[in-house]
Amino acid sequence: MIAYPEVRRWAQDHCNAFIEVDLQPTARAYAVEVLSRVPQIASISIVSSGRDLFLTVLTPDLATLSRLVLEKLQQLPGLRGTRTHAVTTVYGEGNQWRLDALSPQHRVSSPPKAGNRPVWKDDYREVLRALGDGRSPAADIAARTAGSGSTVRRRLNEMIGGGLLSLRCEVAQPITGWPVAATFWARVPPNELHRTATALTELPEVRLCAATTGADNLVMTLWLRSLGDVQRLEAELAAKLPALSLTDRAVTLHAAKRMGCLLDDTGRITDVVPIDPWASFSNTDDRRGQPAGARAVVVRSPPS
Repeated sequence: MIAYPEVRRWAQDHCNAFIEVDLQPTARAYAVEVLSRVPQIASISIVSSGRDLFLTVLTPDLATLSRLVLEKLQQLPGLRGTRTHAVTTVYGEGNQWRLDALSPQHRVSSPPKAGNRPVWKDDYREVLRALGDGRSPAADIAARTAGSGSTVRRRLNEMIGGGLLSLRCEVAQPITGWPVAATFWARVPPNELHRTATALTELPEVRLCAATTGADNLVMTLWLRSLGDVQRLEAELAAKLPALSLTDRAVTLHAAKRMGCLLDDTGRITDVVPIDPWASFSNTDDRRGQPAGARAVVVRSPPS
């Protein structure tokens, strides 16, 4: 189980973005190694069709996002270019997606409590940084912070109950029956955007749907049962949502990182880099001066 800032709420108060990264072919492996260790980069996909990497980023503000793009990414050897799509609204994300393995009466959900919306305080940030694994006992988290076990439990309850923190059980995608991941870019007239995006979140294939800045004002990520479903879904969307115009699509060749979890070729977690939007870039290893094509360090699964 993983823990991270609830992204729909985060987009309302802070800054989410999708970044497309173009690289020289020999530079890709090293770029993935470096970017996987950046706490603001929640997810990294190696994709097809006109871009090399597709990043999901959480930062506290636009200034930090700018630093990430203009400083951190620009240091990558072999970089050809980037395209940044700032998120304006998140309509649905992976913590709502279901395999339908459980009946409705057996599903557990924790809707935010009514009342004033809480904000990210320093105490909450400290707990998030120490959490790492959503299954960590409060005593373990307390040992990594200045609080007691009871204090940690209270803060966690406040964060979850207030809709700040999301807990999600990850599963290796190849064994889910939905082994193909894809990303669609689309354009929707502004007066149809909310209705169209809301309808998209009701489709079983849609894992994430977000409105973005730019000519393509809607981005969605999908899990599909086969490559043929890409074409089938396009036809279905054209029939059901005439206001939606698909402009581009890309298939994920490999998900290297998903919401802080580093993944191997089978989709299993090999390590976790907790999401920390406030982390200093100086705390991450960018290995400046590494030549393009340098050999990447492979993070292997621990022995069973």
